[in-house]
Amino acid sequence: MGRSLPARALWTGVFLVLVSTLAVMGSSLTPTALIPGALGLGIALLGIWADKAPKQKTLAMNIALGLAVLGILGSLRGVPDFITLLGGGTVARPVAAMAQFATVFICLGFAIRWLVERLNQRQ
Repeated sequence: MGRSLPARALWTGVFLVLVSTLAVMGSSLTPTALIPGALGLGIALLGIWADKAPKQKTLAMNIALGLAVLGILGSLRGVPDFITLLGGGTVARPVAAMAQFATVFICLGFAIRWLVERLNQRQ
């Protein structure tokens, strides 16, 4: 795994915590609004672990990938609502739809970066 992947995990986590914070500020405090933050905290801590323990970097980044994939799968249901919002429509929970789309987008970016690092490692 490359040197930049732990930093990418840390920034992915920071952005997810930011999404969660904005979701809580934009609506009421609900457990589902805290999910991106918890996910982000886990991914950020794994990035720090990978940076501090180079021998365990691969394990930490693989676990971070697993969390990112869970974030993608858990948030996919918000994408159609986000598309509806983009088209000018209305949905029952617009803040949740935007938070879910942001979670998918951020986690997908990390997963793609992980894949690129893995492919570069094999060459």
